[in-house]
Amino acid sequence: MPSPRVRAWFIILCAGEGVIALAKFLSIPSEGGFLSPARLVLIPVFLVLILGWLYLGLRLQGVPRGLDVISRPSITWIAALLSLTFGLSLFLLRYLDPDRFLPYYARLSPLLWYLFLLSLQITFLSLLIQNGFHPEALQDKEGLYASFLVSFCILSIVLIFVSVTKLGITKDTVYWGEPGVPIPAWLLAAAILIGAGFLYYESKLFKPDRAQTLNILLPLLIWLVGAVLWLLVPISTLKNSFYAPITPPSVTPFPYSDAGFYDYLAQSLLIGTDYLGDIPARPLYVTFLAFLHFLFGQDYIKIIAAQTLVLALFPVALYWLGVRIHSRSAGVVIASFAIFRELASLWISSDTRTSVTKMFLTDVPTALVIVVVCLLAMSWLEHRNTKSALIAGGAFGLLLLLRTQSLLILPGLFVLAWFVYGVYGGRGRRIREWVQACLIFCTMLALTIAPWMIRNYVTAGQFALDYMSPTSVLYSQLSGETDLTVMGAEKVEGNQLLALVLKNPSAVSGPVLNHFLNTQIGGLLALPLIAPFDGLLAPIQLYWMEWDGTLAWYNLVLVILYLAVIAMGMSAGWHHLKWIGLTPLAFNLGYALSNGIARFSSWRYNLPVDWVAYFYFGIGVIEILLHIARLFGERASELLRTQPTESRKLTSKLRPLFLASAFVLVGALPWMAEGIVSPRYTDQSASTLEQELAAIPNTPSPMDVRAFTSQPESFFEMGRLLYPRFFTRGKGIASSNPWPAYQIRDYPRFGFLLLNDDVTGAVFASREATLTFPHAADAIILGCKREDHVEVRLIAFPELDVLHTSAPLTEPCSP
Repeated sequence: MPSPRVRAWFIILCAGEGVIALAKFLSIPSEGGFLSPARLVLIPVFLVLILGWLYLGLRLQGVPRGLDVISRPSITWIAALLSLTFGLSLFLLRYLDPDRFLPYYARLSPLLWYLFLLSLQITFLSLLIQNGFHPEALQDKEGLYASFLVSFCILSIVLIFVSVTKLGITKDTVYWGEPGVPIPAWLLAAAILIGAGFLYYESKLFKPDRAQTLNILLPLLIWLVGAVLWLLVPISTLKNSFYAPITPPSVTPFPYSDAGFYDYLAQSLLIGTDYLGDIPARPLYVTFLAFLHFLFGQDYIKIIAAQTLVLALFPVALYWLGVRIHSRSAGVVIASFAIFRELASLWISSDTRTSVTKMFLTDVPTALVIVVVCLLAMSWLEHRNTKSALIAGGAFGLLLLLRTQSLLILPGLFVLAWFVYGVYGGRGRRIREWVQACLIFCTMLALTIAPWMIRNYVTAGQFALDYMSPTSVLYSQLSGETDLTVMGAEKVEGNQLLALVLKNPSAVSGPVLNHFLNTQIGGLLALPLIAPFDGLLAPIQLYWMEWDGTLAWYNLVLVILYLAVIAMGMSAGWHHLKWIGLTPLAFNLGYALSNGIARFSSWRYNLPVDWVAYFYFGIGVIEILLHIARLFGERASELLRTQPTESRKLTSKLRPLFLASAFVLVGALPWMAEGIVSPRYTDQSASTLEQELAAIPNTPSPMDVRAFTSQPESFFEMGRLLYPRFFTRGKGIASSNPWPAYQIRDYPRFGFLLLNDDVTGAVFASREATLTFPHAADAIILGCKREDHVEVRLIAFPELDVLHTSAPLTEPCSP
């Protein structure tokens, strides 16, 4: 209960703040003389409030229980809602439409700030009167504070190390870019408010008998909100994006670069050429895309929507991870962070090189699967039984079929398990348990990827997960040789890679550490810095695109604050689950190490694990709010309602053989997807193609066709036309390694791919952008082979009876 002196000082504080706010208001230049209409209205309001507090102070002088009227719970509610209302009014008045409302903000802000502070102070005083102040309630948290100090010191040392050595912020010549898209500051604040509101709901309104219903409805609501918000972003935002640009004559965001690579591999399954007869990258994702094409054909809008519905499970998975490590409120905050970050990424997808849910890239799917595998790994480390190890190992195997480099997470996970099993104690039984569990995990992992490895051996004569030799990739990256022939045609042996490392260890370790730290910095910068903000309706300021690795003093203070909250989140995870609570961190470190060894980081390369920073930040925010609640008499332990263990009951009914079979079946899907469709373009003989051409009106004579195809440089094939784009003179898709079909050229043309048992870039010279060039149509091409593409002279669409020529067939291919 506050003493009379405290209450007197509270009244003096409220009146004094009113005087300061009035002075600020009077300092604003007036329009229309000193006593403008605004001043005539607002000055009396200030005076009434100031004099009211002074009168209240005199009236209650000597009254022992003065101000007790505000101790009612209803007053707390009203004051808290008013503080939120005034705060939101200030924000909207300042940033909703600055050009329109800024003059009003300048005049009203002193009063609104005063009312905001008053309502906030009354809220805390009301809580103080009702519950008192209990610093002793935090005495049992000494272990948490000790681990917080350790965590914060470690993070601070890393910050100092980066500041001194410049590692992590020094640009590399190999695959270096800007950080990923941060969560906008106002959406970060909104997510924290949502979490705080849910925390209040759990503490005051939640009924334990409704836990089962909440465990179903809340994840469903998170999925629905994420999916709806992301789908509401119009597809036109991709217009100038790198991985899914919208180029006439189509209004569809056809995939490009890596996204196009995955998509035409999926298309190869639909025409029966089975990954073009090679070992594809990311086979599980390619199979997923092929399935979506099977369901929705070539309607990319529907395919994107379907993929979005699947990837909207990412914030749901983060919610369950937050629940498992801390509380439902933490899960809600973290899920909100993920939803809002993706929303902002979609808004600016044409201005950045990020990966979003509307693009055919594996970064967001990998992030989703990593979170799921992290959950399953935690279940294994907690239960320590065979079934949990089987499930975790199988899920990790599927992760490798999605992103091979995730393999480097495995050592960190096993080290974590070493601590969880208590092996450091040196007891033989614990060592045996740890070894046995890791063997079960690895056996299930190997069984899951075995079908794909066998398929690659049958197809290409080597047991491989990816189309590129790992040693070749590492040699190319660590040596700085970015020539892709080193990774493809020229196979680098393991001893060559070892020799490179031993020859100059510092030259290799420096870039590795540089990219490793850059991955971590990128995760930290998913939280916003203080930067210009022009308003809610204005384009987002892309301050991180030009970030040079330096921080202004105020942003340095902000980063230190972020590190403190993250340290609190990590400490809370440790306090609740010990080593198991650090599982997301172990996954993050392992994947960041793979980025470092492969010598690439930044932008979308960090996306699979950069959520770990805002994950622990979200836990830290809720933990701090819980500590504040404890100071005001709340029993915070009751607010940590962790996930029930229904999953344990479910897995207890599943036999190990069934679990193993299920994972092997899913792992075999990329192989099983082959051969389902009969090959579509098997007959590429000249006679057959001539017959197809002859049935089309206005086709050249067979004699002209034969004369043209007799040239050694001629090209005469049929296939599926993909991703037609029209470019005027001097236009194209600019990138470091553009597809030849879309390179900038000095004449107007159509560029597209022709897919049959190979994929061929083709260019058709034309000034008419309205010519019929349907995506995914069967096309017959007569053209001239150039160094990296086909120069099309004639293209025919047999099913449409349409034929276009760019030049007479009588003109030879050679000049």
